[in-house]
Parts: sequence; structure tokens; C-alpha cells
Amino acid sequence: MKFAFTIARRFMLGGKGAGPSQLTGWISIIGLAAGSFALIISLAVLNGFEERVTKRVIGFEGDLRITTVDNNLNLSSILDHVLRDQYVADALPFQERKGLVSSTNQEQRLVSLKAIPINQFNNFYRIKIETSSQKPDDRSVYIGQVLARRLNVDVGDEINLMSPVDYSGNVGLPRRFSGTIAGVFHAEVLDVDDRVLFIPMSLGERLFTRKQGFDGIDIRLHDAEKAEDLKRYFRRILPGGISIKSWADLHSGLFNAMRMERLGTMAVLSLIVLVACFNLMSTLVLVTYQKIREIGILRTLGTTARRIQSIILMQGIMIGGLGAVVGIVISLMLVAAQNQFGLFPLPEEIYFIDKLPMVFNAVDLIAVICISFVFILISSLVASSRTLKINPKEAVYLEK
Repeated sequence: MKFAFTIARRFMLGGKGAGPSQLTGWISIIGLAAGSFALIISLAVLNGFEERVTKRVIGFEGDLRITTVDNNLNLSSILDHVLRDQYVADALPFQERKGLVSSTNQEQRLVSLKAIPINQFNNFYRIKIETSSQKPDDRSVYIGQVLARRLNVDVGDEINLMSPVDYSGNVGLPRRFSGTIAGVFHAEVLDVDDRVLFIPMSLGERLFTRKQGFDGIDIRLHDAEKAEDLKRYFRRILPGGISIKSWADLHSGLFNAMRMERLGTMAVLSLIVLVACFNLMSTLVLVTYQKIREIGILRTLGTTARRIQSIILMQGIMIGGLGAVVGIVISLMLVAAQNQFGLFPLPEEIYFIDKLPMVFNAVDLIAVICISFVFILISSLVASSRTLKINPKEAVYLEK
């Protein structure tokens, strides 16, 4: 191995006066550095946005949600059981129904009305909110920022609520119930700010006349990272006829899309590394023919064909590894600088954050290293296999 490494280093980029092989070798190094850099930076940005989306989703949904599968099951007893559990920090029962909301200027929107114990709103939900100084009461409602703009309302204004699904009359409009906006929230995830309206449970009971009991229970855990394990735990200890889902289950489509985006990004940007490895292959072939006389002398002195192949293979790994390491090191330095100094700002009114998020993930680093190494190894093996066809006698007398 030491012999192969020593000769490979002397053959590096064709050596002195190498000409074309030296140029193509440097192009390979730059291409591999660019590919590794692009992979690390792209995955870091995707990780940054995914982390923020995850925090927003958990802040709005809670860690677990219990709903009924059996319509005859009453969730009140389950709520008491959940609140006493050692792993539960808080639990919030709710009723949910599609309904209409209108302002005093007759602007109307179809929304999802979510009835909750309104005094728990500020403590349970981890979202930005602009509230009034008054304590919430049975007429207090919380509205999303986008929805408030569409209705042209603000904190303290009156709005009217209707639930057409629960209207049993044949003539006229459903009953209207008025509420006072106690706060405007800004969830910063999906279209929540435009479609969800929180109302007191007492108002929900008057609106949702066809509902009996709760629709579900949102749960906050002491340790949110154990949500999947505790989901299985609650399935064991709670009675049947219920469905338990984590925040990831509730938004599986969103997180599956982000995972597919990650895989697509890796596949597309890996093509940069692949193209650089084609160039690496041509560099090694050029070096082989430039050094064919030296190879012939080594063969004559007793060096085996496999040892010669290992020399070219080692050179390919050295050239490719240099490019990949340079790209990875520069990208990690940029990620650290971005997190420390915020080199790339973003318009906060559009992206809800003031700088481009970058999160380093060790798994992604390992994946990039593996992708680069596999491409480098394959291209080096293909190029080095040509040395097996060299005839030592002809190589010694071959003119360069």
C-alpha cells in the first residue's frame, strides 16, 4: 500500500510537464468540490426550513391528537385519564366544524371553527399572537392574521358566526352568534392563518347543535421527541375505539413531500459529482498513457499488473478525495458562518424569518461522503482497469 501511494503521488496529475492531464485533473478537483459543496449547502437549507416548519406545526397542533373511531365513545373520561398521566404536560379538548364567519361590513369567509376552552389558548398554543388586555370570556374568539385582513377586522371588533351544517330549519338562514376578537394569531405554517378560527367551548355548544361530546383531544407532552413512543404507550393503556396520531401523522403529506424534495435534490445535485467523475476517469486514462513507459519499466522489474492498477486507483482516490474534502470543508464553514453572522438575509414578511436557515446534519454529511466516494471509486476502478491490458515489452519501447 505504501509503494502504491508513493508512486501514485509521483504520478499525481501526470507529474511535471503533464499538459492536458494536469488541466483535466484540476477540472475534476474543482467539479468534485463544487458538487460536494452544492449537496451540503442544499441539504442544510432544506434541513433549516424543515426544522422551522416542524416547530410551527407542533406549536399549532400539539404533540399527539386523540380522536374517536367509535361514535358512542365519550372522550370526557379519556381526557381525565390523560391529564393524570405523568408524561402529559397539558391536554386540550376540542370540537371542530366548517362554518361561516362574517364581519360588520358583510364580508364572509368559509372557515374551520374550532371550539376549545378559550382560557387555555395562550398557554397551549406556541404561536405568535396579538391579544387585547382583557381576560378571555365566553364571547372571545381568536382569528388568523390573513383571515383578519380579508375580513378587515382587528382586535376588539365584532364578528358573526354561523354553522349551516347544524341548521335544521327549511326556511331562512342559520342562527348567527356574535363574538369579539380577543386576539389575532400568526401561525406561519400552511394556510392556518386563513382558515381556522378559535371559539369558546360554550359558543361551540350553541353553534354545533348536532354534535355530542368532544371531537378530539390535543396533547402536549413533557418530552415532544418521544411522541412516537408515547403514541404506542397510550394505545396500550387507553380503551379501544380511539385513534391516536402524532403531529407527523396529521401532516404526513407535507413531510412526505419534504422528504421527496430532499431525495430529488440529492439525486439532481449528485449529477455534478458524476460529471466530475467522468472527467476524473479521462484524467486517469491520460495519466496512464503518459506514464506508460514508467509502467512498462515497473512491470519489467516485477511489479504485478494488479499492483499497477492499485497505483492508478490510488491516484484517482487522491485526486477525487481532494476535491470532495475541499468542497465539504468550505460548505461546512459557510453553514457555520451563516448561522453565526446571517450572511444571507431573507425578507421576513414573505418567509417569516430574517435569514436563510441552515442546519447541519451528520447523516447528510455521511450521505454526501458516501455518494462522492462511490462515484470516485467506480470511475477510478474503470480507468485503472485499462492498465491490465498493457504489454510490458511494448510499453518500454513505446514513444510518448
